[in-house]
Amino acid sequence: MKTKYQRKCKYLLLPSLIGLLIFYCIPFVRVIYYSLIENQFSKKWVGLKNYHILIANPYFRLAMKNSLLLILVGVPILVAGALFVSVLFLTLDRRLKKLRLAVILPMLLPTASIILVWRMVFTAQESPVPIYSLFIWKNIGMVVILCSAALTLLDGDLYEAAKLDGAYGIRLHLYVTLPLLAPTLLFVTLLGIVYSFRIFRESYLYYGSNYPPDAGYSLQYYMNNHFMKLNYQYLASGAVITTILICIIVAAGIRLSRKFE
Repeated sequence: MKTKYQRKCKYLLLPSLIGLLIFYCIPFVRVIYYSLIENQFSKKWVGLKNYHILIANPYFRLAMKNSLLLILVGVPILVAGALFVSVLFLTLDRRLKKLRLAVILPMLLPTASIILVWRMVFTAQESPVPIYSLFIWKNIGMVVILCSAALTLLDGDLYEAAKLDGAYGIRLHLYVTLPLLAPTLLFVTLLGIVYSFRIFRESYLYYGSNYPPDAGYSLQYYMNNHFMKLNYQYLASGAVITTILICIIVAAGIRLSRKFE
């Protein structure tokens, strides 16, 4: 019976695996191929030459630096702020009930209308603060939902036992809440990293140009500009390097989360 059940599960997974192969794996292999040829017209094999040119390009290094800064600065603030708001909602449920809609509202508003407000609030074009704040404000609702759901599933007996041992306030959340929420925090951190690569539309509308100030020039701008110029070899090389970077961050996050298990 168990073998038949496992066989049925494999059959049910087969359509998803075929779709993953067709729409993700094969196109990514093609991207790697484009990163190793001179261009899409001559298709001359050049090996790692495109990667050397890419890494030596000052605009790519600037874009990489800005994208990493958004991950290193924006994502921790996003996760920490969402966790703080989730704890407030849990402890002051009745008083903050109406504010729950305010957290979800940024997910529902059109991007164009948000940009109009942001342009009136922020006047400094050379600062990355408008993009950071827009990234946090727009995505905090989803992270709050996930953190709140995880908090409601925590066993209350563990808190009672911790209080009997003398853990209150910050120590209670530091030694009980955070270790229990480690898998959820890892997931929302990875989700925030993915969202950081999806801020291009908002940034493009805010700056209104393919070439924003240096503080706002990200990997998405670099790839978009090369796509417009039909430089697919550099676009593919940047995509491969970005994928490797994300894999390294995910692996580091998984290894860090195991320390809390």
